[in-house]
Order: sequence, then C-alpha cells, then structure tokens
Amino acid sequence: MNEDETARAVAQGLHQYREERRADERRLYIKQGLIGIGALLVFSLLVLASFGKLG
Repeated sequence: MNEDETARAVAQGLHQYREERRADERRLYIKQGLIGIGALLVFSLLVLASFGKLG
C-alpha cells in the first residue's frame, strides 16, 4: 500500500466516522424533540385539568 492509498483509506475512514457522528446526533435530536413534545402535552393536560376544563 503506497502513500496515496493510505491517505485515501484514512480520509474514507474519517468520512465514515463523521457520517456516523452526524447520524447519532440526528437520532439524539429527534429523541429529545419527541420527549419535549410529550412533556409539553402532559403539562398542557395538567394545566387544563387544574382549571377544570377536562370533564
């Protein structure tokens, strides 16, 4: 394996590592967003219940 092939392999490895990091970050943001929406929904229902607007 010469220098060019080594450099290409390293660059490809870095590219794949960065893609995996981006995918992990995307999954984390989606998870945090869903948790936030769920918490907002529960909070809203609690506020409505406290004012007697639910049933």
